[in-house]
Amino acid sequence: MRGLTRWTALAAVLAATLAACQEHLTAPADCPALCPGGSSQLFDTIVPAAAGRDSSFPTLEDLAAGGYVNPGQGTALLLSSGFPPSEDRAIYRFAPRSDVISVRDTLRTYAVDSALINLTLAARDSNVHNLRLILYRLPGSVDSTATFAAIDPLLADPNLIDTIIVPDSVHTGTVSTMLRADKVGRIALVGADSSLAMGLRMTADAPTGVRLGSTKATNAATLTTYVTVDVPDTGSLKHQVLNRATAFNTFVTQTPLLPVDSLLTVGGAPSSRALVRFGLPDAFLDSATIIRATLELTPVQPIVGLPGDASFLQIKALVGDLGAKSPVTGQPGFIFNDTLPAVQSDTILTDITSIVQLWQSSRSSPQSIFISLQPEAATFARAVFFSTRSQGPAPSILVAPRLRITYQRSFAFESP
Repeated sequence: MRGLTRWTALAAVLAATLAACQEHLTAPADCPALCPGGSSQLFDTIVPAAAGRDSSFPTLEDLAAGGYVNPGQGTALLLSSGFPPSEDRAIYRFAPRSDVISVRDTLRTYAVDSALINLTLAARDSNVHNLRLILYRLPGSVDSTATFAAIDPLLADPNLIDTIIVPDSVHTGTVSTMLRADKVGRIALVGADSSLAMGLRMTADAPTGVRLGSTKATNAATLTTYVTVDVPDTGSLKHQVLNRATAFNTFVTQTPLLPVDSLLTVGGAPSSRALVRFGLPDAFLDSATIIRATLELTPVQPIVGLPGDASFLQIKALVGDLGAKSPVTGQPGFIFNDTLPAVQSDTILTDITSIVQLWQSSRSSPQSIFISLQPEAATFARAVFFSTRSQGPAPSILVAPRLRITYQRSFAFESP
């Protein structure tokens, strides 16, 4: 009987509890001890970069020492004619070739019968027709100190090697010229360990440019020489092939991209990068849930690239902020690539939400980003952006690098 009384009491308590909960099922929520007050709201704010703490590297003073990637060290060489971004000439120097060859442990002379020069066309504007690549002989001593002013006058008829006519249907791939008896003398080498160097200019129906293969991309020019060796043999010993790869390549630009202290310079060759710093306060990072963060960069002038040949702006989070030599992340989640159209005039908007969320979750992470233009030192596009030191077209127009952040405020929990 005592057990029955106990179960009767428990049933009564449970019924009372259910009745109490039932009273609130159709009524507005009322749990002040557990539920946050108010409703969810999203807010937008614009955060300018830290004033005076954004910079381009290398600076104009440091440019003589080179950039992050120098001409010829990228994945392509630039060659152009009348192209607005830049006027460029390409240079290749092949590995040395001796004037004798070893046959049966004996050094013997040979006669050059013909030679094949192969180039790799990495990119072109397919809407521009009648492309011609014109090859000229250069001194075998040409090196990285070459300048446009010194090289361009040498690309003239007395030094002509040959012209490669590129069919309109060929957009990429190998293009070549075979130098036979009437032309092979134009690349004759004199003396032991001589090197053939050549410079290129181009023509087409309209101002344009092309990108050519490079040693970095393992598709630079090659020289194949077919020779007859001075031996009493009619077979393979007498007729041999000598192959030479590119030992050095570069390109020279008539108007290099020079950094300006009041602006952010990105790209060019030698290549420049921009370091941009922010200073989001702890009070904001502690009280907000970041939904989206967009980096906004305003170009000083249109960014012009080669139509049909994409270039892109790359934004990376920093591991440590050490200025020009700051280490950058290698984690894909904190690297963003924004593909640029052939002509980019408007403000560039790039979602870098995960980088800003990283700053929120790890306060030891520097609130800084590095901006580069890819492929580095191998694209016609050149980017110059307003900095925090720049004067915009009007005081009311914000042109400095900035973050547009969409966030949600933390709920205010009530006390019981």
